[in-house]
Amino acid sequence: MDKLNKTIKGYFLAALISSCLFVVGIPMIILGATGITPVSWLNKLIMILGIVFTAGDFYAMPLLWVTYGNKRALLGLVSAIERMGISTVDALASHTRLSPEDIRAKLDLCFEKGYLPDFIRDGDTLRRQDPEGELHTMVCPACAARFEFRGEAGKCPWCGTVSFYKGEDGK
Repeated sequence: MDKLNKTIKGYFLAALISSCLFVVGIPMIILGATGITPVSWLNKLIMILGIVFTAGDFYAMPLLWVTYGNKRALLGLVSAIERMGISTVDALASHTRLSPEDIRAKLDLCFEKGYLPDFIRDGDTLRRQDPEGELHTMVCPACAARFEFRGEAGKCPWCGTVSFYKGEDGK
């Protein structure tokens, strides 16, 4: 959850700065155009920066706030998994009032971004994997690459296929 919190803080800060620059850019255009300083090149610079801030943040600001909101929604899902121990898609859907399809998509995103590093997904069930578990060597069933991992499941670093350790006896 630390990685997600850090991402959320970054997007919040970027969105806040973008909002401030948008607001500051409008008076900068006016002051630069009316010649607030006796130096003409400085007036042009103020006006150009105002235009850049206003035009750029007109587009950037809403995108940053929407992305921030989406990351905050993922924080609720990750918190429900890590702190509350909810471990099935149906229970998460009931808890968050989202459809199971939306939960699956958000879980895929969380695993892709590394927001749930201590968990593995087995169908619609999440399990905490033991980070101190035995080191396993496996051959990827998809690309035949050899890789090592700890815990019950490992992700092939070359093709991304998730494989589950079945033990020496194959069970």
